[in-house]
Amino acid sequence: MQIQRIQTVYIFLSIIAMAVFMFVPYGEIVSVMQQADAMSLYTMTEYGILVPVCAIIILLLIDLFLYRNLPLQRTVLVISLMLTLAVIATVCFTLFKEARAEGIDAHFTVWDILLPIVALLEILGVKGINNDIKLLNSYNRLR
Repeated sequence: MQIQRIQTVYIFLSIIAMAVFMFVPYGEIVSVMQQADAMSLYTMTEYGILVPVCAIIILLLIDLFLYRNLPLQRTVLVISLMLTLAVIATVCFTLFKEARAEGIDAHFTVWDILLPIVALLEILGVKGINNDIKLLNSYNRLR
């Protein structure tokens, strides 16, 4: 296999989107009593979100160079997808937990769209890997 496969592009875009998510605010807390006092929540300060995000970035970087072993690349990408879904659930839980506190209102930010985009790109990467596996199996049948 060559490194110019479409799943390599999807994995690279996932790395970029997850790296951007690591540095931007994922939520905002507004006090109901004082509307002008808003505090942003960053991934860098929440270790429950930072550790899985770093693990996802590392797995995707490893996965980028596993193009010669397609079954292993698919397995690593599926593990990364499950971690991404766990991060989405953790972000939602954190914001809803903050929203239930007395006198506090929590909101999602525009940057939270990056997590579903990463999950979609990982799903497209798995689909591209599966297509390559099918293509290689059809070539093996012809031999």
